[in-house]
Amino acid sequence: MQLSRYLDLYLTETQEHLRLLDRVLLELEESGERGALEEAFRSVHTIKGMSASMGFAAVADIAHTLEDRLDVLRRSEGAVTSDVVDELLAGADRLQLAVDAAVRDQQAGAGAAQAASATPADAAGAEGVPRRRRRAADAPAGTTIIARVDFMPDAPLVAARARMALDRASEAANVLAADPPDPTEAFDGELTLFLGGAVDRDAVDAAVRSAGEVDAVRWEEPGDSDQRLASREAAVAGAAREERRGRFLRVDLRHIDSLADGIAELAILQRGIGQLTDEADAERRVELQDRAAHLVRELQTDVLAVRMVPVGETFDRFPRVVRDAARRLGREVEFRVEGRGIELDRAILDEIADPLVHLLRNAVGHGIEPPAERAAQGKPERGTLTLSASRERSRVLIEVSDDGRGVDRDAVRARAIEQGLLPRGTAELDDGELLRVMSAAGLSTAERVTEVSGRGVGLDVVVERVRALGGSLALRTEPGRGTTFAIRLPLTLAIAQALRVRIAGEHYVVPLTHVAEAVERIDGMTAHVRGQEVLRLRDDVMPLLRLGPLMGRPDARGDAAVIVEVGERRAGLGVDALVGREQIVMKQFDTARGTLPVFSGATLLADGTPALVLDPVSVTQGRILHG
Repeated sequence: MQLSRYLDLYLTETQEHLRLLDRVLLELEESGERGALEEAFRSVHTIKGMSASMGFAAVADIAHTLEDRLDVLRRSEGAVTSDVVDELLAGADRLQLAVDAAVRDQQAGAGAAQAASATPADAAGAEGVPRRRRRAADAPAGTTIIARVDFMPDAPLVAARARMALDRASEAANVLAADPPDPTEAFDGELTLFLGGAVDRDAVDAAVRSAGEVDAVRWEEPGDSDQRLASREAAVAGAAREERRGRFLRVDLRHIDSLADGIAELAILQRGIGQLTDEADAERRVELQDRAAHLVRELQTDVLAVRMVPVGETFDRFPRVVRDAARRLGREVEFRVEGRGIELDRAILDEIADPLVHLLRNAVGHGIEPPAERAAQGKPERGTLTLSASRERSRVLIEVSDDGRGVDRDAVRARAIEQGLLPRGTAELDDGELLRVMSAAGLSTAERVTEVSGRGVGLDVVVERVRALGGSLALRTEPGRGTTFAIRLPLTLAIAQALRVRIAGEHYVVPLTHVAEAVERIDGMTAHVRGQEVLRLRDDVMPLLRLGPLMGRPDARGDAAVIVEVGERRAGLGVDALVGREQIVMKQFDTARGTLPVFSGATLLADGTPALVLDPVSVTQGRILHG
């Protein structure tokens, strides 16, 4: 029997049991509930059995050892301390690494069998780990020193941080080459820099560490042998999980039945329409076409339902993240998760996981104060961190809230003025302006860590990821009371409702996720306040941003306006005409050099016309910050 065919299913099942193991161990530490030990024992026992069936003896052995330890604890009467939970979680981590290594080796063995004739003899590195690329021996000519940058095993957004480290190292030294040259989502956590000329090691060290989450910077001479091809197993395992994510999904059988019935009925309708050739059958043809259109809409709803999963599937991994960060930093944190049952497109949920990890760890490290500091302020020594999800019309709202120190607005404002991001004389920043400044790429991350309570480290990457998903990020903060990051996301990326507009003869679409309403004629509804054109709509006054001039088309009339909501704020986008509502399938695209950064993708309209998708977040934030 070829067990490799069951590899995907094995990985999916073990990941579910490992997530459950993490969750029940944390519940055991929090409540002391003995039933959690039983659940943990059953999860490990199941993993052991599945691994033995797959022939993964090393995984089964580790699971057996952890199973024995849990069995001893469940038979004893004593309390389970935090140190014991540390031991059990470490065992769960070893089990996770063993599962990933076994799957990786199985994949490598299958690949080697298929491509043995084309594979060089040295294609595998030490310890049987497949070599994804050569690391050190082939230093380019002129290399005087090699720097190896190791990122933390659980670092969020690690590929983006590696690219940032590479850019900043290039400012501090002559970087002849890098391995990998352009880190992607499969980046394994180690960046190798080949440097030429005179190198100031301290300057390079400081430059790469400013990207954040750097574990170590190691130096080698060009002739040193390469002994560490892929030793950072946790990072490699994370990359393997990323590559295999989404291959299997648990689906309610009723959705499958509904899809099957609908497709069968649609096939019957198609045959019926094809048989209607006489003009006398025109009325019958219209009837069948209407039924087919209705059925397609129902099938579309069922397909989207299959893609939807509870956010709890991802949220359940975060208590461990918060717990480990709190213990490492000496914080006392009560972590609350609300809205686990809210459903979201699996593709969106996978993409938003890393930004949420970043915001949670930032809240623990730089938002919630140490116990002694909280006590001195009259606060409970144990801080509260809440991750919540809720529905907002056609969107999902995810909030990360803490009751910590809040953002130091004055420090952010001063640093932004110093770096030229704000004009001198800027008196104060509201929450929206504060977020825009903090997420500007030009604001120095390293100095923000020390001067601005650490808020905003890598926030530009978080904002970019959220916007790429068609969402928005908002901030609420109050000194001494805490900070809330609010992420608003569309329910799905598969199909979106959008408003089609015309600007200077060109057609664009605006996702309805951000649209509150639209106004066909704005004559007599505009005014200027402090140099900013505003739109007066009933009792509301909001900025009016005319898109024609923004896109270099001063001939655009701007007779109509689309009212968009970005976070807690509203703005009017001036367009020439409102064309109508469209159902679109948005595709990501690489913008040409010089293209305004106000588009989130492209689509084909119902008549086959290509159109760019306007991102209201980029339009409003870019105009307010830089306009």
